[in-house]
Amino acid sequence: MTQIKWPFGEADTKALTATGAQALAIDDNMTIIDGVTVEATGNRTLDLTVNSEVKAGAKLLVKSKTNATETTVMGTGIDGPNIVGVAGKTKTQGFTFDGTVFLPDGASVQID
Repeated sequence: MTQIKWPFGEADTKALTATGAQALAIDDNMTIIDGVTVEATGNRTLDLTVNSEVKAGAKLLVKSKTNATETTVMGTGIDGPNIVGVAGKTKTQGFTFDGTVFLPDGASVQID
């Protein structure tokens, strides 16, 4: 059994690699996907497996920094527009779980 921590504990953080398919298990009601610590050097595809204990209304924050114009592609478990990078810049995108998939809260935002 997975222990849901948020909103009474820290959000879960998942790190991305520089390129390729990113298979991530979503086990909490607030998850931050860190695509900044390791900057994208190629396109990345987010493939999410959402734990059955994650509730509708759960939040997901995707942060992506790119080397050039790499794209973060929304794959399994997440629906919305791809995040197209700008060289050396960070973009963020929020999502909310509808009980089936994560859907975008709005457009991605460049934060630096």
